[in-house]
Parts: sequence; structure tokens; C-alpha cells
Amino acid sequence: MNKKMREIYEKMQAKLKEIETLSVDEKNAGTVATLFDELDALQKSYDTEAKLYDAQKKFAGLAGGVEVPAPTSEKSGLTGFGVISKMVRGQRLEEDEMKFITPQNEVQKALITGADAVNGENFLVPEDVRTAIIELRRTYISLKDSGVVTVIPTQSLAGSFNFESGTPSGLTNFSDGGAVSTGADPTFVQKPFSIALYGMIIPISNVLTMTEKSGLMAYLNKWFVKNAVLTENAQIIAKLKVGKPAKALSGWETLKASINKDLDPSCKIGGVIVTNQSGFVYLDSEKDLTGKPILQPNPANSTQKIFQDMAVLVLPDAQLPDVSSKHPFFYGRTSDGCWFIDLLGYLFASSEHAGFSKNQTHMRMIEGFDTVQADKDAYCYGLLTEPEPAAG
Repeated sequence: MNKKMREIYEKMQAKLKEIETLSVDEKNAGTVATLFDELDALQKSYDTEAKLYDAQKKFAGLAGGVEVPAPTSEKSGLTGFGVISKMVRGQRLEEDEMKFITPQNEVQKALITGADAVNGENFLVPEDVRTAIIELRRTYISLKDSGVVTVIPTQSLAGSFNFESGTPSGLTNFSDGGAVSTGADPTFVQKPFSIALYGMIIPISNVLTMTEKSGLMAYLNKWFVKNAVLTENAQIIAKLKVGKPAKALSGWETLKASINKDLDPSCKIGGVIVTNQSGFVYLDSEKDLTGKPILQPNPANSTQKIFQDMAVLVLPDAQLPDVSSKHPFFYGRTSDGCWFIDLLGYLFASSEHAGFSKNQTHMRMIEGFDTVQADKDAYCYGLLTEPEPAAG
């Protein structure tokens, strides 16, 4: 940045502060619009001076007709965060920057431009931003990310899959060179899926700087990530309840008996127990006849406890409330019971029009998924009533 660029930049910052102050009152809309025009003119002047500055650096090192490589430009440090932040400020993207948000392979092209493309002016969330969102999701209790469901990625908005139901019949014995008998035909069930789109409008300040990764993630965390996890959890819980009349459980002993009797023993392998805070508090306070707590630390995860060799996952009461003062419990291999069909990638779009009076740009974030019940016999659903305390 040379002296003239720095002077223009300082004028732009001053103009932004003036706009931010005046935009609080809608009565100043006319003045704010004029200031934005002046800001656009300053931006054009800055861009022109920046191109001239780059050209001067590029050709200043010519020697004997051989071009000396120019110093590494800022483009080498491009990030998806910078690209999105630049769009928030309404700045034009360069060709290298557009590659961050436009389809670069067949899967992405199918999502944006294919026959099943999501309608509207949407762009792909850059890979580094998507990775940061995935990391941020780990700070929330997500049934999708905790192994409670089987996640199936897809690039199509609709389709179907098959899974085997009933008791497996095993392999067939045959002699080398002989025909393999068909044996008992396995029973397959076809399950269709239809991706639903879920989104949120995020108001972002126009003064967000290009390199402010933490700033952009703060907006995404507050408005999108947390609500995305809540929505996914609600849809998964609803699907796990489909066609599953609640078993009446009275105390932890009946829960233990149901696990041993109602579940196929193989469904305890890789199985989980999902309950709410109230259900967990009850289990965590109970002891067996020897005085030993019925919940034991999970050796594979120090933040969890286990019951009957299955990890106990706890959701807030607000997400999984009691039913008539009875604690809900899902137990077994729920990952076989519910499949989460996950549309690859996140989409986003931005518009400055709706937030004009507040000097904001509204960014729309979209994810798509469907939940499908697969093998509903792989898990149980029960409502547990706490026994009355013993008299005396």
C-alpha cells in the first residue's frame, strides 16, 4: 500500500464510521444513500490506484527483456473467509476468488447447476469455512455427530436406498466348482428420501474486515451453527419415535430388563442410550444392591458414563422434554434405526438491500438433509417413571 492508497483507505474508514452512526436512525436514509455513493467512488479510486501500484511493481524489475517475478501478491494468502467477507462488503471478486465459491468438481456442479440444483442465487461455502463450521459443531451436543445416526452423504435432492430387514440367514455352504444355492432369500426394504432445505438469515455488519476469521465465525456460531444442530436433533428424535409405542419403564431395573430382553444382543454392540437431563440425573443417583453406582465411567470417553455397556448421551430437557413427568429413553443401535441423508456442502447467498438502513448485509445460509427410519427393531423407545422413595 503506497501513500495515496493509504490516504484513500483512511477516507473510506472515516466514511464507514459516518454511515454507521447515521444509519441508526431511518430518517437519515437519504443521507446514508449519498454517503454510500461517495464510498463507492472512493472504492473505485482505491482499486485504480491499487492496479497501478501492482503494475509499477511488476514492470519495475524488467532487465534485458526478461521479466523479474513480482513479489508474492496477497492472492497467495486468499482464504474462504476473506472471500465471503469481501462479498459482505459488496466488493467485486477476482477470478481466483470466485473459485472458492463456485463448483470445482462434478459433485459441486450437481448441487449448484445440475438437474437437482437448489434454486436461487446460491454459492458454495468455501472448504476452509466449511471445515471451521464442522469444528464449531463439536462444541454442541449433536446427535448427527455423536454416532446416534448413520450419516449418508448425497449430491441428489431425492432418491432411495435399500436395506435388509429381518433375521440374517447366514452364508451357504457349497463345494468348489459347484453351484451356490440361493437359500432363504433376504428381505430388502426400499426407503425413499427427499432432501428438505433448512436455512437462516444472518445479519452481518458491513465493517467486517476481510481477514477477520474469528469475526465471521462469531456470526455463523450465533445465528447458524447452534440452530442447525437444534433443528437436526429435533428431526432425528421425531424420526426415532415413528412407529415406536413407548415402553412403560418403572425404575432403572426395568430399563435394564428391557435392554436384556427386548433388544437383540447384537444391537448392544455399538449401541447407545439417549435421554434427557432429568433421566440422566435419576440414573446417576441410583446404586445397585451392593451400593455401587449403576452408571460407570466410559473408559473410551472420560466425559461420558455407560449403562449396560452402552454410552449414555444426554440432551437438554428443552430439546428432549419429559412426557407427563416420565423420562424419555432411546436405547440400542439407533445408528441402524435412523439414517441421516446429508446433502453435501453448505450454500450461501448475500444481499445488502434488506439491511441497508442498518449498514448490514444479510447472508443466507442453507443446509439440506432428510432423516429416514431404517431398521426400527434395532432400538427401543421407553418412558421411565421414577419409583416412589421407600417409606421410612
